[in-house]
Amino acid sequence: MHIGAIMQEKGGVVHSTTPDRRLQDAVEAMLALKVSCLVVLSTSGNLMGIVTERDIVRTLKERPDDWKDALVDEVMSRRLYTADLDAPMDLVIRDMRDRHIRHLPVVVEGNLVGVLSIRDLIAATMSELERHNQMLKRYISEWPPEGAPAA
Repeated sequence: MHIGAIMQEKGGVVHSTTPDRRLQDAVEAMLALKVSCLVVLSTSGNLMGIVTERDIVRTLKERPDDWKDALVDEVMSRRLYTADLDAPMDLVIRDMRDRHIRHLPVVVEGNLVGVLSIRDLIAATMSELERHNQMLKRYISEWPPEGAPAA
């Protein structure tokens, strides 16, 4: 299965912020939207980074007294691991695990088309395993084929 199949099922809704917003505004948006990250887009819509719960917690530790006034630009993760629609799901999951990444921006020809979470990928993996399981059960129930010589 490829990332494109998961994106087709999930859809391309992307929650974002801009680098000049205060961290408090980003936190309030994340709480209101019930999401654990926001992608950070420039005014022209280019992907600049991502601000996640981890970034917020790190900022709370480093700046307990003035975290609310920090700019998203100061705390966001800039080094992004992205994937395109043709990326194989198993490879992406392995890379996300190895890099300790929970959110994956999906990019096509340099344009952001969506964000997948590790939860989305686990759900897709579980669906794929269930489909394989059902196929195997059908195969076993029809085996041996009628007319096959007895062993």
